[in-house]
Amino acid sequence: MRNSYDLDSLPHPGASSAKDVAYSRYMELARSVEPSSADHAAIRPIRTFLVEPNALLREGLRRILSETVYAPSVAAGSLDEVSSQCGPDSGTVVLIADASRDHEELCRQTKLLKEQNPNAKVIMLVEQYDLANVLTAFRSGADAYLKKTISYEVLVKSLDLVLLGEAIFPGAILDLLRDQEAREEQSKQASAPEGPQELSPPAKGLSVRETVILRCLMDGDSNKIIARKFDITEATVKVHVKAILRKIQAKNRTQAAIWAASHLSASRGATAS
Repeated sequence: MRNSYDLDSLPHPGASSAKDVAYSRYMELARSVEPSSADHAAIRPIRTFLVEPNALLREGLRRILSETVYAPSVAAGSLDEVSSQCGPDSGTVVLIADASRDHEELCRQTKLLKEQNPNAKVIMLVEQYDLANVLTAFRSGADAYLKKTISYEVLVKSLDLVLLGEAIFPGAILDLLRDQEAREEQSKQASAPEGPQELSPPAKGLSVRETVILRCLMDGDSNKIIARKFDITEATVKVHVKAILRKIQAKNRTQAAIWAASHLSASRGATAS
């Protein structure tokens, strides 16, 4: 998971103090990587594109950023007006775009842009956080997801961190991702075999018992070992092996093992009745 910094978490009990702490820690990190005044003079402007449908807000952002290295090369009302200039041969570019109007389309375009130009940085601006939308933006490859109510200082420091390869997202998205990962892990553990269990029969009409015996052949088990595993006689194992060879049209145990390796699922298990 990418490193992510939380500027403005979703509302929760004690949100005000929590936000103050998050903000102060964020600004401390931002200042720790802030170039000196001499370095600032040597920094070359970053090709920045601003997309904001609201003309007044667009002009305000343009003026705010005009005194920084992120002075917009183009300030447009739609993504279509700048998308051609952010292609694979554009090098490092920063796209600051409104995500409130057509969130789904911007995420789609972001994913496409990232595939074409890995050096592109996408900062999405929204009126309010919606966890589903934040998650979609995160997975599309967006580098920052900011409220339009943030301060000028936070915006610029966020851009600095994004250029350093960091991601700026509300902390709630991290909690959501962790919860999802925990649920997926629990689901895997719940479905993992914990001893003998039945498997659904594969192709060729093999029974459950024949399927698990075939897995034993794939592991190189002898008839004696198979008999001990399932508490049956070696004679019964021989009957099952003969039936397996006939059904999968194999001439011997080696051919049966080769067939099993390519036809049985990756999940392993022992048998049941």
